[in-house]
Amino acid sequence: MKRILRITAAGLALTSAFTAGVYAEDVLQKVEAYLRPDFNIVVDGKAVQLSQPTLVYQDKSYLPLAELARLLGANINWQGDTRTIYINSRINEEQPEETGDPEYQAILWDNPQAVKLKYLGAEYVVLQTNDKNNYMAGVYYREKDVKRMGINTSGLKKAKERYSDEVYILQSELEQRWRQTPEQVYVPHSASGTEYLVTDEINAEKLKMLREHLKATLTMQYGKNYYYKKPVILDKLQGAEDEYAYYYFETVRLEEGTVINRYMREVLRLTKNPQTTDATYTVNIMQTTDLNSEADKRESQ
Repeated sequence: MKRILRITAAGLALTSAFTAGVYAEDVLQKVEAYLRPDFNIVVDGKAVQLSQPTLVYQDKSYLPLAELARLLGANINWQGDTRTIYINSRINEEQPEETGDPEYQAILWDNPQAVKLKYLGAEYVVLQTNDKNNYMAGVYYREKDVKRMGINTSGLKKAKERYSDEVYILQSELEQRWRQTPEQVYVPHSASGTEYLVTDEINAEKLKMLREHLKATLTMQYGKNYYYKKPVILDKLQGAEDEYAYYYFETVRLEEGTVINRYMREVLRLTKNPQTTDATYTVNIMQTTDLNSEADKRESQ
């Protein structure tokens, strides 16, 4: 039997983005619609599982807008003050590959941090850093985050960061391409750790579990050795189900007084808890890598 759900027309396609009840009654219209969990969704030939079932209203199917946009490479941002939904397609998604052996300037992370930027109405998580060897050069943006914003980076001067082995672009170079200056969005500190930014993940329960894990592991003690973590960013790994790369700066204080400072990366995996019926997860550390040691190995080859 079909399940009937009474909803507001304003909320048909944008689930979990805003609450319809904040608007005046004369703006809302109550309708009847059907939830169809038996509908299958296939994107570019690949079956996908959305967090909410398809909703059918007047013989038309409605899907969660934010999730569908992510699968299609677009970004969604809801601005409550103007009651506007911004939809930005992934411009320049298929950018030309670098030919030959591209030359990169060498840089070193110096206080890398994830920030949230507002660009063309949408919000993006971007990893920024200065160069430890040349702090006055300015701010570098991680290239893969810039591409996610839809900015064409082909032909720009680029740098490769030693520890992460990822490509960065100086802000002065990006200013040649962006269509408006990105505005930083303030992310307040909270008890739930919402200041820990995650790329490419929109599931609220998964974000909650990941942030709780980061907050719970900031300080660890093994015997008389102490480990302090400063989170940098958490990236959802493409092509891996519920796996994330967690980058952080670690200070280790050993019992005999030695202090070790290093950049680290952990691969985290979310696993559904089989003991519960709701969508709760556990966080497992699958791999830990000392990025300083990895950089030394690359350079010795």
